[in-house]
Amino acid sequence: MSGINMSKVKINNRSSILKLLNSEGPLSRKDISEKIGLTPAAVSNLIRELIVERVVQEKGEVENEIKKSGRREIHLDINYKIKKVIGIDIGINCTKIAISDLNGNVEEKIEVETKTDIRAEDFLNSIAKKTMELLFHNDLSKDNIIGIGIGIVGVVDPETGISHQAYGIWDYDVNIKEIFKNIFKTKVIVDNNVRALSLAEINNNTEVTGDNILFIKYGPGIGSSLIIDSRIYYGSHNNAGEIGHMILDYDGKKCRCGKKGCLESIVSKNAIFEELEIKDKRDYHESTIDFENMINEYNKPQEQIIKVMNRVSFFIALGISNVISIYDPAKVILHGKAFSCDRFINRIKKELNNIIPKINRNNLIIKSHLKENYISGISIAIDEFFYKSGGTI
Repeated sequence: MSGINMSKVKINNRSSILKLLNSEGPLSRKDISEKIGLTPAAVSNLIRELIVERVVQEKGEVENEIKKSGRREIHLDINYKIKKVIGIDIGINCTKIAISDLNGNVEEKIEVETKTDIRAEDFLNSIAKKTMELLFHNDLSKDNIIGIGIGIVGVVDPETGISHQAYGIWDYDVNIKEIFKNIFKTKVIVDNNVRALSLAEINNNTEVTGDNILFIKYGPGIGSSLIIDSRIYYGSHNNAGEIGHMILDYDGKKCRCGKKGCLESIVSKNAIFEELEIKDKRDYHESTIDFENMINEYNKPQEQIIKVMNRVSFFIALGISNVISIYDPAKVILHGKAFSCDRFINRIKKELNNIIPKINRNNLIIKSHLKENYISGISIAIDEFFYKSGGTI
């Protein structure tokens, strides 16, 4: 069924059903009717359409817990395997390309170096080629995917798909959406990578439904997203809540964004390595080390690392406190492998309590439910091209 021929009301109702099944399914028709406030007849008609289109499938009969006798209820759930999405995450050092089902389960992923020494268009064309090869390797064509989602660091306009500030990957406006649409002839959405991750968080973490949230991703840089009433807040220029480029040290080092003393210039991987005077990773403990391994060293009694990481913890807490003062979120969600170190998180909490005393914030900071290597582009593709469309694939 074409979305053009569907009324907006019907699309919204189908979307509500699919979102409910995603968060609470499998459910019966009766459960769906009660939870979203549509009549049983309306739900049955919509479910009939979704089953015919193979978007929803019956999962078998279950006994009604209240009425032990009588007709059994048939539970329904989303057919997550009916289509695939392509998710791409363009980071400062590494670009990830993945194929996933409609539940965000990655079926295959590759990683390539983010090239900053060539034209943006040439680099994006090379990523498109790698994506084509990934589809071919998995016996998939463009007809098997509902769209492509691309997350990238920096300032992005999701309406146009233009990257306006990529913090060193390239230094001019690049219409990423147009490049990929011209190549793949399919739907494409582009957004900031941290906003895309925060969308995945609120869509898959039932514990934070309806909350105002500050979502922070850490490693190798630091970025954030603001969520108000379960919706991402973009601001007037698509740059709201960017904690990483909040100036915290006026006499600090120059950041890759061009300003001086940004939080990222203090707590990023490169800043920490520079502070520890690690010129070559191989010089550290005579073995290869990455950022997350270095964070784990914080658990060990090494004076230099403890001193540096205590300073990093203080500045992250200071950045969080500034956002709290303006925004007062119900939760601060931390995403990234570095936050697997409990000592690190506990130090941030301690510093935050010192900065903002006399306020009970014991349950303010929580860890993300997302996998540490989640591909940001997956969530925005699924949300935009599946749920918002009412499953019209």
